[in-house]
Amino acid sequence: MSDAFSSSKGGTLPLPFEGTRMTRSGGAWEQTASPGFTVVPLLDDPACGMRTSLMRFAPGCYAALHSHDEVEQIYVIEGEFYDDDMVYGTGDYLVRAAGTPHIAGSREGATVLVVYTRTEQAE
Repeated sequence: MSDAFSSSKGGTLPLPFEGTRMTRSGGAWEQTASPGFTVVPLLDDPACGMRTSLMRFAPGCYAALHSHDEVEQIYVIEGEFYDDDMVYGTGDYLVRAAGTPHIAGSREGATVLVVYTRTEQAE
């Protein structure tokens, strides 16, 4: 299955191997391949297989069954979204194994922090 939530634009930081890197992203939201889902990419390091983004779910958005090649971690900053299992709200955190098929959507809208991490099992 494909990653319906990747962004085609740059502007992200690579993973630092020493010291600190930072960006003042300013909230430049980019449309993903899935209508109603926008992201602010924060970190993208293909060499280590890690991506971090802010993601916004528009009210009423829906993404059909899909999966990610990486482990997916989501922290809900505000609002609510749902998948096959339940509805998640502000302060909820979930982690999904690489390759797990799921849907995603939101009735009210949400802002989340999402982290994708490649694992040896996913390679």
